[in-house]
Amino acid sequence: MRLFGVKIYPGLIILVGILVSGVFLIAQGMDSPVRGLASLGHGLAITAGIWIGCMGIVRYLWGKFPWEFYPVKHLVWEIVLITAWTMLYSSILYLIETGFNVFERVENLFMEAFVTLLITYLITAIHELVYFYQQWKYHFSKSIRLEKDNIQAKYETLKTQINPHFLFNSLNSLTNLVDENEAAVKYIRDLSDFFRYMLGSRDKELVLVREEISLLEKYIHLQQSRFRDNLNITLEVPESFYHYAIPPLVLQMLVENSIKHNIISRDRPLSVSVRAENETLLVENNLQKKSGISSTGQGLRNISERYRLFTAREVIITETSAIFKVAIPLLTIEL
Repeated sequence: MRLFGVKIYPGLIILVGILVSGVFLIAQGMDSPVRGLASLGHGLAITAGIWIGCMGIVRYLWGKFPWEFYPVKHLVWEIVLITAWTMLYSSILYLIETGFNVFERVENLFMEAFVTLLITYLITAIHELVYFYQQWKYHFSKSIRLEKDNIQAKYETLKTQINPHFLFNSLNSLTNLVDENEAAVKYIRDLSDFFRYMLGSRDKELVLVREEISLLEKYIHLQQSRFRDNLNITLEVPESFYHYAIPPLVLQMLVENSIKHNIISRDRPLSVSVRAENETLLVENNLQKKSGISSTGQGLRNISERYRLFTAREVIITETSAIFKVAIPLLTIEL
């Protein structure tokens, strides 16, 4: 944890606070100046310990239960944890202060606890405001960066865009030329549907899993026409998952990533599986990386960034010596 650019250690500060309170107990029988300094140190120990604890709790809950996704859980856990920490820490210092005499000044204990909690909630509110400001600043700069990336992407698309009418008319004409070859006709139709879907979904933020699976089936047919039995792609996504949503073209990008970075041959066939588990889609392949091809990871980073716009759940990437697996969350946002 850092404060004004200086690294601080919460556990060490809390320990020092307890030691200072021990000194306060010892100083009770000494002269007034020593007692005054010890009393000041004791007060600072209480303040510092509560402050550091609240800061740690606030930072933990922002990561575990962000306000924008779990406001009720965040508030409930914040009240419970901060109250528990305040009472525990204050009780320890109170016992030290009174020489472990629980009944000394017991008549003022509840009032002191009440005032301490009020101060603690004020400290917490300040922490939350500071953290809200930091998050706002981060998301503001992120939105500017994403807007810039979006404009650049649209510009690149315009530079390379093929007139869609010309493309589809050409594919239809090609279908008429090979109408006696059923495999060729199916290939052309799947290719046409694939491009039509890409053009139609490029401005959408989310699409149904049903649509993505339909597209992926066409993409699989196109790729298996090329690689034959050297590429084995299995789809195990029941229709009960079709009502969920994901960003468009994510499944196709993940399967394409597997094909791009792995060896596919008769001796070393590539197996890719797409399956659903709980509220997650898993894309997994056996790992047999191509030599001389280095991955920048930009595609996976882009997918993770797109998901952060909709959920706090992370895209989980797992790589071992044998497999490469990506788990993407299924979203329940209404389209």
